[in-house]
Amino acid sequence: MNIKEIQEKIDATEYWDMDILDLSVKYFGDEISIIIYKDDNTSWKIEFLSCYKLQYETDVTWRGFPHYVRVMKKPQMGYFGQNIAISQNKDHDDLIDVSLDLSIMTLEIICKEVKVEEVKNVDIIFFWKENEGRVDLA
Repeated sequence: MNIKEIQEKIDATEYWDMDILDLSVKYFGDEISIIIYKDDNTSWKIEFLSCYKLQYETDVTWRGFPHYVRVMKKPQMGYFGQNIAISQNKDHDDLIDVSLDLSIMTLEIICKEVKVEEVKNVDIIFFWKENEGRVDLA
C-alpha cells in the first residue's frame, strides 16, 4: 500500500476532534496502536507495525489532579484527534514517517506498516473501565 492510500484510509476514519480512547506500545516498541472513538458500538484502531522509532510529548508538565492517566475516567481525558500525517521516510524507502497530534500529546513514529481497522467496542478493554470504583491518590 502506498503512502497516499494509507493517508486516505486514515482520513476516512474522520478522526478529527474525535476522542482518542487509548494508545498502547507493545513488544518493546515494535507495535504502537491508537483507538479512536467512532460511535457507541465501534471504534477505529490504527496500528503502526515494525516500528523503528517513537518520540512523544505529553501534557505532564501542566496536567492537574489526578496526576496519573491510568486513574482518570473517560471524561477527564483530553486526547482528541487533531492531525495524523503520513509521509515517506527520506532515508529508507521501506519506512514511513507518521506525525500525530492528539491535542495534549504529540507523537512521531517511524515504522514499516500502518493498518486501519474498525473494531467493536465490546472487544476492547478500556483502562478506565478496569479502574471504575478504584481511588488512587498516590
